[in-house]
Amino acid sequence: MKTYFKQKILPAVTLEDAETARRLAETFLENGLDVMEITFRTEAAAEAIEAIHNDFPEMHIGAGTLLTSDQVVEAVDAGAQFGLSPGLNEEVVLTALEENFPFIPGVATPSEIEKALHYGLNILKLFPIKTLGETTFIKSLEGPYGYLDLQFIPMGGVKLSNLASYLECESVIAGGGSWLAPKSLLQAHNFKAIGEIVRESIEIAGY
Repeated sequence: MKTYFKQKILPAVTLEDAETARRLAETFLENGLDVMEITFRTEAAAEAIEAIHNDFPEMHIGAGTLLTSDQVVEAVDAGAQFGLSPGLNEEVVLTALEENFPFIPGVATPSEIEKALHYGLNILKLFPIKTLGETTFIKSLEGPYGYLDLQFIPMGGVKLSNLASYLECESVIAGGGSWLAPKSLLQAHNFKAIGEIVRESIEIAGY
């Protein structure tokens, strides 16, 4: 799963229809980004994932905000390649493991980190990073857990202006968030502006 994050960026997007999903995926790919998370916050999520899976097979698609086992199964059936959640729900984790579905749970405490490790999960979403303590929190975790093959994706506070500081943390595999495709630009279908943000973000990430 690490190869999905070679560009060190994970856009989290909420989509209302499949056609917008196709255009957004095309924009990401044209500007050098081949991974995206589609959140299960709308009824169009599974349809959007399936559309991108069928039309842009080179795109690595994550399904986000997976809160139930049924959503995990729905994401797998739609063609998602990995999943994420804002928290660590053991029922959801177990379903993902049963489905052989690479999964990134959200964690906010050392206890949750250790529970994730118990299930063999070593790429974890730190959420919401803004209220957890930002890069100071991440660096404090690198002491006790630094010797493990453990990597974090901070989300919930990462943006263009602070992306570089997060990526400087040794344990951070990627920075994730909605800044790459803001709701206002999606609603306006301003894919040109989204492409500019993607290129700038990739440049900051040094890819």
